[in-house]
Amino acid sequence: MHKRTRSALGVVAGALALAASTISCGGSSGGAACNTQPCGGDVVGNWTASSACADQESLNMQFLSAIAGDCPTATLSNVSYVPTGTLTFDAALNYTASITMAISFHMNMPASCLNGASCADLNTAIQSVVGTDGIQSATCSGTGSCTCVIAGVTDIEDSAGTYTAAGTTLTLTATSGGNGDSGPYCVKGSSLHLISVDMSMAMAKITGDIVLTK
Repeated sequence: MHKRTRSALGVVAGALALAASTISCGGSSGGAACNTQPCGGDVVGNWTASSACADQESLNMQFLSAIAGDCPTATLSNVSYVPTGTLTFDAALNYTASITMAISFHMNMPASCLNGASCADLNTAIQSVVGTDGIQSATCSGTGSCTCVIAGVTDIEDSAGTYTAAGTTLTLTATSGGNGDSGPYCVKGSSLHLISVDMSMAMAKITGDIVLTK
């Protein structure tokens, strides 16, 4: 296999890993704006995952930073995350969570990333990552530049344990299953927003939001 084709495969696998890590705190629904600010609220009840959004600019910046050594001119587009599952909180501060996320996106790779290999070469090689790391399908097509369409499913949280809701921060402490999680949240009417915030900027920026309803 062409050396640069192997590198391109690493970019593909890295893109899905980035998507999975990003949506652990919020996902993309194809460019929808994430406008809900952390506000806290009463989480007691049975919640069902319904939608998600992410800031596309932030996702692309993270992607380029993660794969800069392999293909600094690659970009992501047509990103879509669809959450499914439930999250339940009781008044005794116990929770159960079973949430997964279906992911799909286009990874656009210029010819310079292939360094002589063709898009057909990459399409053949990329089949080796299907069935690993949550990747369910991956195909590449194009002449010169190459667009890879990738889809997969990843676990967001599959655990049970105890929780605390203090101010605008919700903390899950797993006693069985996954690792739990902690982050800002907001209950608005019948919707629970699990929000991702970038605190590294001068003004905090909402980068993702998983929405559950009851």
